[in-house]
Amino acid sequence: MNYIVLSILFGLTPLVQFFIKGWLFFGISLIAFIIFYQILKSKGKQAFSFLSATIIGSEAFALLFGFTNFFILFYLLVVSGIFLVAANEEKKVDILRDYLKINNFNSKKWDYYHLFFGRGEISSIEEVGKLIPSIFAIGEGKIAYSVKMPNGDYYNQIIPIENVNSYDLYDIKGNQELYYVKIQDLFLPNRRLRTLHKPYLESFCLTISTKDGELISFYEEPDILQKIIKKLDEI
Repeated sequence: MNYIVLSILFGLTPLVQFFIKGWLFFGISLIAFIIFYQILKSKGKQAFSFLSATIIGSEAFALLFGFTNFFILFYLLVVSGIFLVAANEEKKVDILRDYLKINNFNSKKWDYYHLFFGRGEISSIEEVGKLIPSIFAIGEGKIAYSVKMPNGDYYNQIIPIENVNSYDLYDIKGNQELYYVKIQDLFLPNRRLRTLHKPYLESFCLTISTKDGELISFYEEPDILQKIIKKLDEI
C-alpha cells in the first residue's frame, strides 16, 4: 500500500466542509484524524509530513472560497502541528528502516513498534522512568532495534532469531501513590482512577536474552507487547 498517496487523500478532509460545516465537521474530522494517525503510525516521516501539508493546503483552498471559518482554521493548524510532531517521531522509524536496507533486508516486510528500551531486567515500575525511547522491529526471521545515544547518534542492532536464547513477558509492580480525586476528573477522567482500588501498580515488560549473554528489556502497553510475543512465536 502506498501510504504517501493515502496520507494525501486523508489530508483532503478540510474540503468536506463544502458539505458538512461547524461542530458536525469538527466532531467527524476529529474522529477521522485519530483513525488516520493509527493507520499511518510507524509508516515513516513522509506519511505524516504529506498529511500535514495537504491539510494546510486544503484548508487554504476552503478559506479562499469561503466555506470555512477561523475557528476551524485554528483547529486544523493545531492538528497539522501535531502531525508534524508525529513526523519528527517517525524519523526514528526511517533510521531503522534505512539501516535494514543497508544490510540488504526488505524493510517493507518488517513490523515496527515504538517501545521504551533498557539493558538488563526491569524489576519495578519506578525503573520505567529510566528507560529511553526506541524503535523495535520484527521481520525476515530476525528482530532489530534502534536507540538514540547521548551524543545524538543512533545505535542500531539486528539479532537473528536463532541467536535469541529466550524471550518472555513478566509483570513489574510499583507503589501506589496517594491520589486525591479532583472535580476535573468528573469531566476529564484520569487514568489513575482505574487503579485506585489496587494497593500497588502492575504492568508488564518484555525481556529478550541472547546467546551472547545480552539481556535487553522493552516496555509499553501490555496489548502491544502481547502482539510482539505472538509475532516472535510465529517466527
